Amino acid sequence: MILYLHCADGVSGDMLAAALCDLCCAAGLDGERIVAEALTATGIDETAARFSLVRRGGLAARSFVVDDRPGPATFSELEATVARSSLPAAVQDRVNAAARRMAAAEATAHGDDHAELHELAGLDTIVDLVAVGSLVEALAPDVVMASPPALGGGWIDSSHGRLAVPAPAVVAMLRGVPTAGGDEPQVGELTTPTGAALLTVLADRYGPWPAGSIVQSGVGAGSRETPGRANVLRAALIDAGVPVADDPAAAVDHLLMLETSIDDLSAEYLADAAERLRAAGARDVWLTPVLMKKGRAAVTLHVLAEEAAAGRCVDLMFEHTSTFGVRRTRVDRLRLDERQETVTVEGRPVRVRLGLRRGRVLTASPEYEDCRRAGEALGLAPRSVFERAQGAARAALDASAGSPEGLSGSD
Repeated sequence: MILYLHCADGVSGDMLAAALCDLCCAAGLDGERIVAEALTATGIDETAARFSLVRRGGLAARSFVVDDRPGPATFSELEATVARSSLPAAVQDRVNAAARRMAAAEATAHGDDHAELHELAGLDTIVDLVAVGSLVEALAPDVVMASPPALGGGWIDSSHGRLAVPAPAVVAMLRGVPTAGGDEPQVGELTTPTGAALLTVLADRYGPWPAGSIVQSGVGAGSRETPGRANVLRAALIDAGVPVADDPAAAVDHLLMLETSIDDLSAEYLADAAERLRAAGARDVWLTPVLMKKGRAAVTLHVLAEEAAAGRCVDLMFEHTSTFGVRRTRVDRLRLDERQETVTVEGRPVRVRLGLRRGRVLTASPEYEDCRRAGEALGLAPRSVFERAQGAARAALDASAGSPEGLSGSD
């Protein structure tokens, strides 16, 4: 299951918490109770934070408001509070990772260790981190994806003085992460330091809405009414493995999609792994560039295989790449019916792969090796043979009005 975060109006800690709570409630989980129990486990009064239903830009949404109370004054104090808690280890890890990311960004942006949280020292910072970490743990997605966050524009007042949006710490945290840009003076800050820290810790990769079936969705409201924007963050659970509706006009292959994202293996070894996977019976193997958490450039290795070959393919992915995990999704592939016929080009046979739908030929693709061999014998470029064979096949099809019998052609 994919957790997708749509950050067209930016991202903040309270928006994330509200959207994830709303999503939990839609999925049959008590999001508000999850957060209340997490706060209690951290030693924070659960009544200091509350959810409510609101409207933003005409959209129904859930908001998350934390009382204006003091919280940990330093990053180390925040981590110590988390260490004393009874939160699950995975939640503690997320909270600490986000806090350390904020600390590192402050040091990068302002030139010292910046141990103090300054304007982030309110109770809302630790509450947002704990709430988001706990809600993600409850949803237990296989992958977290996010859209490039909007940044906003204008100015903000901080303990470092008046700063242009996006704030330097936000820029430092989003280094290597795609963004939707900013320079909108009238909207102010859309992506906050807490939001940027959480997003970069949670997201495995960034991009548009992934293909699949939307299982449930939730909407989290920002604290401000923003002119020209809804000022909401949407979260959705997407099942990428739900088969499409049956198409009686198409053949259907029931396959497994095996995927893993890798950022520490050279291209030569990836190419070798791909060849081994094809030899093991994979129907298709390909690589796509992705951006992983903390802005690391990487590639995703995709393998499409029948179930009988999937186990061997998984073994090869573990043996011949550096991955620690492989995602597995059931997929249905719709394909054209296929037939192979032979035409001749100046007396040389060339096999042609035909793709049919509802009995009508839609594509004719000559086999490359036949084109190469014919080209060598005739003194022609393989591409020239390809085009002439394709033309001969289409002419023969036109002459026979699509009849499957007796297809032959000459040039």
